[in-house]
Amino acid sequence: MPRSKFSAVFGKTIRLLKETKTPYLLIGGLAASLLGEARITNDADFIIAINDEKLKTFLKKAKERGFKFPEKKLWETFSLKGIFRLFCKGLHVDFIRASTELEKEAFERKKKTKLFGKIISIPSPEDMILFKIIPGREIDLIDIKRILTRHWKRIDRKYLENWAMKISDEAEDVRIYYRLKKIIKEVEREENYSRE
Repeated sequence: MPRSKFSAVFGKTIRLLKETKTPYLLIGGLAASLLGEARITNDADFIIAINDEKLKTFLKKAKERGFKFPEKKLWETFSLKGIFRLFCKGLHVDFIRASTELEKEAFERKKKTKLFGKIISIPSPEDMILFKIIPGREIDLIDIKRILTRHWKRIDRKYLENWAMKISDEAEDVRIYYRLKKIIKEVEREENYSRE
């Protein structure tokens, strides 16, 4: 995928979010690359604070800006799962409605950075790690390790562990907590070894 095409769609998405005054956080592979190590990704993922009424305005503006979407299916998916997808120039952009306590907290702790010439909002390293520990796919665990390694000296481990326990309790799945603890221990061992 040509970088220029990807950056054009990304820029268009950021403009749409700003024009519609939609609070957002960039997540997914792009944010993981900014917070950890660069990796290839062909889409953009955002958490947004939006309700049904604001979504109507957002979609109207998106259509005017050249984004495409199957309207009926989009509304069904948004109503059922709080997610939707827009298409532009053969690429897609995914949006997740902020609904959890963690997502709301992440908006309060957001960071600003620059990507493709745009000032954008991303989660703190800790919140990005927590977003990724929930699905816990192999790529997510790699991203977590890279983010932890890069921010090791400044990472708020207490915040991470408290939230991981809370998420585990809510999901009734203690593996989420132990998965994170295991990665933290691995990075700690590596950091101690590199200092010897």
